[in-house]
Amino acid sequence: MSTIFINLSSVTQNINVLGEEILFKGVPTINFVLTGISETASSALTLDINWGDSSSIQYAQKDIVFNYKTKSIFDEVLYGKVGGTILNQYEHTYIPAISSFFTNLTAQFLIHYNNGFYANITQPIKLIRESYYDNIQKLGITSTQMVGASASNTLANLQSKFNNATYITFLNN
Repeated sequence: MSTIFINLSSVTQNINVLGEEILFKGVPTINFVLTGISETASSALTLDINWGDSSSIQYAQKDIVFNYKTKSIFDEVLYGKVGGTILNQYEHTYIPAISSFFTNLTAQFLIHYNNGFYANITQPIKLIRESYYDNIQKLGITSTQMVGASASNTLANLQSKFNNATYITFLNN
């Protein structure tokens, strides 16, 4: 699992933030940590998360009254966010397209504050599909066999050091 920390100072005007593109290989599960976004000037009321991969938009809304019996006070203690917060950790698994080696996506976090302003945070993500060679990585020779009277052809059993899969190959000299 990979983690992206998003930090932002107090929001006193409408703001659009564009993060740097981050590369991931394979099928990553990304943990977006929004606890670094300051709520000292105003409190975040709603959060809309568009993951950018055509999955459904995730919504979060701050409770009007914070129920201390059912909810944790760790955010108040650790981050100084009195009355709870919606700016927590959010996790999503991205699956790259099968038809291409590169998939460009954009995760978007739209935060509305109680002072009427908003913060639109955009995080570009580039997914790189693993290739055949990424799944094999290193090969070791487990056995060889000479085929035919001339011994110019060889049958070799190769085993991947990564996933222990065995590949039978025919080598023609």
